[in-house]
Amino acid sequence: MSQFANSRARAQRERTDHRNRAIRTVAGQARDREEFIGLLAMLGLDDTDGGWSALSRSLADYVQQVAAAIGVPAHAVAYEVTDTATAYLGLAQRSPNHAGRDLMLVWDEQLGWYVAIETHPDETPLVLSYLRGDAVPPPAVVARFVAAVLDGVRIDRLHSVQPPLDRIAMARKMSDTRVTHQ
Repeated sequence: MSQFANSRARAQRERTDHRNRAIRTVAGQARDREEFIGLLAMLGLDDTDGGWSALSRSLADYVQQVAAAIGVPAHAVAYEVTDTATAYLGLAQRSPNHAGRDLMLVWDEQLGWYVAIETHPDETPLVLSYLRGDAVPPPAVVARFVAAVLDGVRIDRLHSVQPPLDRIAMARKMSDTRVTHQ
């Protein structure tokens, strides 16, 4: 009987793992909430993964808003939610103080937004400036920050922002940004 219970528990863990991976994949590919819900329904899945997919969806929408505010095309945008939620936007502009080097705008749930020089994998990242304050500022605030950095203004040095306590709260804040700052 014990062997049966162990096998059953292992099978349940594997099903849950497969389900969560499928939800994360769908969240990363869906363009909006309606498409996300539709894709989940087609797969026979629900959206109850402890905030992972909610954050992934909200982050995708939020990052697209920031990209639009800055003028970054969709092909230069990436994000992911793993043990840490992050986003990347490749900037077309170059740094006035680092001619010939591409710039990137990066978001991290612990550090917030920052502009850095694109580096090779074996190089230490060279951060030009951090945006102090809220982990999820309105897209217009991020756009002004990027413009200032491109004008050569150093906004701030390394610091941590005060993110919401959990991913569901962070996802809600990102969704609220869309409603209140369009």
